[in-house]
Amino acid sequence: MGNISANKLGGLGLILGPSLATLLFLVIFMALGDTGSSDPTIFGDVPEQSTLESFLGLLPGISLVFFVYGLTILANDIKTGGVNEPLFRLGLMGVFFGVLGIVFAISLGNMLNLDGLTGLPEGYKATLGIIGGGFQTYTSVLFAIGITLIALAMSSNREGFHRIFAYLVALLGVVNIVVTMIQLLDSSSWESTFILTPISYLIFSIWSITLGLHLFKKD
Repeated sequence: MGNISANKLGGLGLILGPSLATLLFLVIFMALGDTGSSDPTIFGDVPEQSTLESFLGLLPGISLVFFVYGLTILANDIKTGGVNEPLFRLGLMGVFFGVLGIVFAISLGNMLNLDGLTGLPEGYKATLGIIGGGFQTYTSVLFAIGITLIALAMSSNREGFHRIFAYLVALLGVVNIVVTMIQLLDSSSWESTFILTPISYLIFSIWSITLGLHLFKKD
């Protein structure tokens, strides 16, 4: 097996991690799947997923762990030749816990589609769903704070279009912080604010690709 540098592997993590997770989100929830009730506050309506959907649903957590690795390499790159590395690393902690929340929610969601389980109380799927959703929603605040801090740190290390893009992502991060906090306090806002999720995923994924390409080309 040949040798691959940390910059190239980290760059791949930034390129593939969020973009793969976003693609799978769009495929599973907007192309393949029955998402259940149009009202996200109804936890008793748990859609049955196919084997393909269940398999694809396991992959975003893996790709986002790869993304976190890419961020750690990018932090090292900033440390050696940039500024605001402490701000970046603080943001990295928020992203880590945000990804942890996604992994936790995916693991609970996978349990909803397993057949042959016995001895479980009636309505256990709704219980697992609300636990996973609550955990992921709260850690989404940490993820949004982390991305905002990382974007602000990157704006200090980029020029031109890349600096503007970083500020745009930071602004989007602030919007997500506010919206997610509202979601935590008022469930009636869930349906009207859900559209922000795919838009945020898409913009953030494009930005991450630009970071990954820059890191990948350093070697």
